[in-house]
Amino acid sequence: MVAATVAVGVLLVGALAAAVWFGYGWAHAALSEKPAAEARESALADARQAAINLNSFDAANLDKSFSDIESSITGALVEDLNATRDQLAQQTQQTGARSESEVLGASLTSLNTDDGTADAIVVLATDTSWPNETSRKVRVTMRLTMEEGDDGVWRASKSVNLGNAAVLEESPAAPPQDPAASDPDQGVPAPESDAGGR
Repeated sequence: MVAATVAVGVLLVGALAAAVWFGYGWAHAALSEKPAAEARESALADARQAAINLNSFDAANLDKSFSDIESSITGALVEDLNATRDQLAQQTQQTGARSESEVLGASLTSLNTDDGTADAIVVLATDTSWPNETSRKVRVTMRLTMEEGDDGVWRASKSVNLGNAAVLEESPAAPPQDPAASDPDQGVPAPESDAGGR
């Protein structure tokens, strides 16, 4: 009887130890997975926003356009922007272009919460228009390398376009009214030939 009691006691102790161990393991896994899940959500959301900001601009409001870009980049991309900002501003002002982007799909391909780094693939539809010229919507696929800042915001340190942009829509704007068009005595210059010949 004593032996049986001891055996039962050993089994109970073993069962209790197992329960404590597995309970600890479950709780530890839950606590460790939660920050990882939150980091994944934050990194993906910030990658989506970075892709939008990098592909959106407005010649009529370049200060905001550059401010949006700066809020989403870090490292080498900041250096690249600083080196080309004046040139980009001049080109955009000359064309009067305006571009808006929306995310069609995005996913993280890697995440390292210890290093605070992640890689993301983002697919965008970017709609660009020019005054009195063609408006064009294209599909762009980007690979972004993201880094988490001290403020908890993930920013792009590297951006690479994957393949060529695919045209989704293209619509020429209506040509401006020419007063000379109604007067047969007023000549209208012929469009230049692409071939450069006559």
